Parts: sequence; structure tokens; C-alpha cells
Amino acid sequence: MIGAVIAALGAASAAQGPAFVQAYLQRLGGHIDEARRTLNELSGGDAARIVGDGQAHDRLVDAFAGRLSDLEVSRSAIESATPLWRPVALALHGDREIAGAVAEAFTPAMPLDAASLLYAVAGLVVGLLVWELCQWPVKVKLRRRKARKQRLTS
Repeated sequence: MIGAVIAALGAASAAQGPAFVQAYLQRLGGHIDEARRTLNELSGGDAARIVGDGQAHDRLVDAFAGRLSDLEVSRSAIESATPLWRPVALALHGDREIAGAVAEAFTPAMPLDAASLLYAVAGLVVGLLVWELCQWPVKVKLRRRKARKQRLTS
């Protein structure tokens, strides 16, 4: 019974990977939109007049252009990965601050797409393996005790 519960928890947890990636991509899109808007404002909007045309302006434009480029590269790497590898791509190419904010606001879902179901199966298997590994030392000890007892009675 405990093994089934652990396996079910593993399945439910692993199935959240694709849902987390989707939430991350939505938040990342918002960051990209805001960086693009700020860059446009610095390039010709009200912010450009406030900041002026000096070195500070150029540094701000460069900083926002670099940030926008980094965010777009991250989104491209995650979106170009196959659905099954997107959680891995997020781990490799995601922005830690954005991922942290997603984790704070994340609400678990029960997605039923193919990738989520495959993650659920993988989580089920990992959960069962963890349970079996936790039991292994106890089972070995019980087998040894039983074998010793049989030798003594024989």
C-alpha cells in the first residue's frame, strides 16, 4: 500500500513538469514583452527624452537589448525542444529568477496531454523504484535472518 502511494505521488509530481514549463513560458513572454516595450521607450519614447542621449542612455539601451536577447534565446531553446524534453530545456536554459517566481505562484494541474502522461508514467516508475530501494536493506536483513534460522533448525 505504501509503495502504491509513493508511486502515485511520483506520478502526480512528474506530471507537473509540462504544466510548469507552460506557466514558465507564459511568464517569460510577459518579461519579453516588457523588455521590448522598455527598449522601445528608451529608443524613442518619453523615457528617451528623460534619460537623454549620453552614455547613461546608451548603457541602458545596451542593458535592455542584452536582457531581451537573453530572454528570447531562452524562449527559443525551450520552445524548440520536443514536448518531452521541454522540462530539461527549461532546467538548462531557463532564467532562475523567473523560474523561482513561477514556482511561488504555481498551482498544480492534472494535464492530460501525451508528454504529461509520459512524465506521470516515469514518475510512477521512479516512485516504485524509490520504495523498493528503501525496502531493500530491510528485506536483505530479513532474508539473512530467515536463512540463519533455517540452518539452525536443520
